[in-house]
Amino acid sequence: METQLQSCYFTKKGPELVTLFGYATKSVPGLEINGLGKYGKQIKEKIVFITRTRKLQIPLKRFVLNVEMTDDLGELESGSVKWLEYPLLVHYWFLAGIIPISKLDDCLCIGSLNVNGEIYEPVNQDIINICHDHNYKLISNEKIEYHSTLNEEDLLSHIDQLEFRIVGSDKVKQGLNI
Repeated sequence: METQLQSCYFTKKGPELVTLFGYATKSVPGLEINGLGKYGKQIKEKIVFITRTRKLQIPLKRFVLNVEMTDDLGELESGSVKWLEYPLLVHYWFLAGIIPISKLDDCLCIGSLNVNGEIYEPVNQDIINICHDHNYKLISNEKIEYHSTLNEEDLLSHIDQLEFRIVGSDKVKQGLNI
């Protein structure tokens, strides 16, 4: 199985599209993240920890997630790379069959994670404009004025101990058993 997902990397000019692509094969089981240099291992371990603490059953397969970074995006910075954590988690869970959605190829997801299961989303007008310009469905929990949004509560309601927080807002979605 293979798929791709769109996300954004923040530069001084604003958000830039980044393609995440990956696959699952019958090979030595494990998770591999490529394209993020020294940040890939930390994100991988966070994803594994979040998955294990929620006791999610992952098939015994090799999962390879790749981030297609273009040269014009410049040097990787932790402040920008962190917004790829949540999309990589969604991508991994999709390939593992945990998320009930048929495809991610036309979706955009952005956010960071902490090990307690808090998901921070920096959804703003620039992100919505990118989705509109490229006709992407936005995976978000925020109630926004965009016609094509996939609600995270619908996708992740069967997973315990997740909270969604919108960056720059006091709004917190809690107590939803997700």
